[in-house]
Amino acid sequence: MNNFKLYRRMLTYLWPYRFLIGASMLLAVFAVFFEGLSLWFSATLVQTIFNPSDLEITKPELSIANINEYLKYQTSQFVDINDPLSSLKTVCLLMSFAFLFKNFSLYLKGVILSRINLSVVRDMRNGLFGHSLLLPISYYDHTKSGNVISLILNDVSSINSSMTSTFEKIFTEPLRVLFFVTMLFIINYKFTLVVLIIFPILGYMINIIGRTVRRRSKRALEQAATLISALHESINGVRVVKMFGMHKTETKKFEGANDNFTNCSFRSSYIGALSSPITEVMGVTLAVILLLYGGSHVLAGGGFGAEDFTRFLVFLFSTFTPLKELGKINTVLQTGFAAADRVFKALDLKTEIKLEEREPADVTFKKSVVFSNVNFTYPQCSDEVLKEMSFEIKKGSIVALVGSSGSGKSTTLDILPRFYDITGGSISIDGDDIKEMNILSLRKLFGIVSQETFLFNDTIFYNIAYGQPEASREAVIAAAKAANAWEYIKNLPKGLDTIVGERGVMLSGGQRQRLSIARALLLNPPILILDEATSSLDTESERLVQAAINNVMENRTVLVVAHRLSTIQHADLILVLENGRIVERGTHEELLSNKSRYKYFHDIQFAAAEA
Repeated sequence: MNNFKLYRRMLTYLWPYRFLIGASMLLAVFAVFFEGLSLWFSATLVQTIFNPSDLEITKPELSIANINEYLKYQTSQFVDINDPLSSLKTVCLLMSFAFLFKNFSLYLKGVILSRINLSVVRDMRNGLFGHSLLLPISYYDHTKSGNVISLILNDVSSINSSMTSTFEKIFTEPLRVLFFVTMLFIINYKFTLVVLIIFPILGYMINIIGRTVRRRSKRALEQAATLISALHESINGVRVVKMFGMHKTETKKFEGANDNFTNCSFRSSYIGALSSPITEVMGVTLAVILLLYGGSHVLAGGGFGAEDFTRFLVFLFSTFTPLKELGKINTVLQTGFAAADRVFKALDLKTEIKLEEREPADVTFKKSVVFSNVNFTYPQCSDEVLKEMSFEIKKGSIVALVGSSGSGKSTTLDILPRFYDITGGSISIDGDDIKEMNILSLRKLFGIVSQETFLFNDTIFYNIAYGQPEASREAVIAAAKAANAWEYIKNLPKGLDTIVGERGVMLSGGQRQRLSIARALLLNPPILILDEATSSLDTESERLVQAAINNVMENRTVLVVAHRLSTIQHADLILVLENGRIVERGTHEELLSNKSRYKYFHDIQFAAAEA
C-alpha cells in the first residue's frame, strides 16, 4: 500500500473529530498570523531604537510592487517619530500582544489536539481489539499472542503519533513556511529566489532519510512483538520456569530479544535524527552567504535598506524552524506507515463473522446433527485430519468419540461450532447446513467443557455467569450446586465474590473444572460438548467432576470425547477413530463383542486399573 493510501486510511480515524480539527486549524492560522506580526514588529523595534527618523514615510500607492512599502507605512502609523521613547513603548506593547495571542492560540490548539489524540488511540485500539476477537481460530494458531498485543499497544501508538502530531504540523508548518516566504518575496524577491534554490535539495535528502526510517521502523516493531511474546510466554509459564530452574535461560532469551529491539530502534532513530541538523546546517550556510551578500549591499547603499535587510533576516531564520519540523514530520510519518502496514494487514484479514451476522438469531434444536462424508485439513497444512466421516447425533442421545492421541477426536469437536470450517462434505443441524447458519446463532446451541479450563481473573460469580451476564445469584448458586462446586465455594472467604486469579490459579484443577461445568449448566445449551473433561484430575476430583458431568448430561444431547471408557458405557453410540477415520461404531457391549480396536483400549485400561 503506497504512502498516500496509507495516510488517507489513517485519516479516516480523524473524521469523527473533524469539527475539533477545524477549530485547531483555525487556531493554527491565528498562531501563524500573530507570530508573523511579532516578527514584523521586531525589525521595526530595531529601527525605532537606532534610526527612528527613517520610519517617517509618505503613504505609497497600494500595488503588488509596493506591498512592502505600504506595510511599512501602516506600521509607521503606530509610531511617534518625534518621541522615540513613546515609539519604543508602543512597538514593545504590540510585540507583547502578538506573542500573547500567538501562545494563547497554541495552548487552545494543544488542548484540542490532546483530546483528539487520546480519542483516536481509544477508537483504534477498540476497533483492532474487536476485530481480533472476530478473527478465526486458525489466525491464532499461527500468530504469537505477543504480536497481537504489540499491534494493539505499540503499533496503534505509532500510528496515532504519526497521524495526530503530523496532521497538525502538516497544516501548520507549511502554512508558516508559506507565510514567511511570502513575506520574504514582499521584502526582496531577488534574494528570496536565491533562497528557494536550496529547498528542492533539502526535500530530496529528507525523502531518502524517510524511506530508510520506514524500513528500519518496521523491523523495530517486529522486534517489539518478539519481545512482548517472550515476556508474555515467560510470565504465563513462570511455574514451569521455576520448576525446571530455567530462569537464567529465559532471562537470556529475553535479554537477546530486548537487545535486538534496542538496536533496531536505535538504527531507526539515528537515521531519522539526521533530517534536523542537515536542514539547519544547509539553512544557516545559505543565511551566512545572504548575510554577507545582503550586508554588503546595505553598506554600499544598493537599495536594500537596513530595516528591510533586518526584517528579511528575521523572516529567513524563522523559516528554518518549520522546515526542520517538516523534516521531522517525514521521519515520524514513515514510522507510522511502518506500523500502519502491520495494523491494516490485520484489519484486512477476513473475520469468521460477517457484518450482517453480528447479532445472533433465536435457534432451536429439534431432531439431529448429521455428519456426511466430512473431510478436514488444517489451514496451511497438507495432510487430511478427518476423512470421509459420517455419523448422526440424535436429539437426547449421547455420542462418544474414542481413539488414540491424534486420531481426530478433538478436531471433530472443533468443527461442529465452526472454530474451523470443514474442507469437504457437510454438517447439518435439523437439515440446515451449518455453513449457511449465522455463526453466533450456531454457537448458542452448544456448551463446551474442555480439558483445558480457562477462567478469567475475576470473581467466581463472573466466571460462572460468563455468557449469561444477566443471571441472578440464585441461578448461579443452583448451577454451582449441580456441578458439585458449591461445597467448596461456600467455604471460601468471599464465596461467589472470590477472585480466582489469572487463569484460575487460586483453585485446584478439579475446582476449575467444576466451575467450567457450572458455566455450561447455567448456559443450558441444547447440545453439550465434553472434551476429556476428567483427563488430568486425581481420583477424588475425577469422581466429583464425573458426578457433575452426569448431572449435565441428564436429558441432554451430548457429544463427548472419552478418556476413561468406564464413563461412556451407557452412551447410545460410540465411535472409534483412527487416523481421522471411523473404524468402529456401536454400543459398549457391541464393540466389546467385536473384539477389535475398542476392546483393545478397554483391556488396556482394565489391566492398568487392576495393576
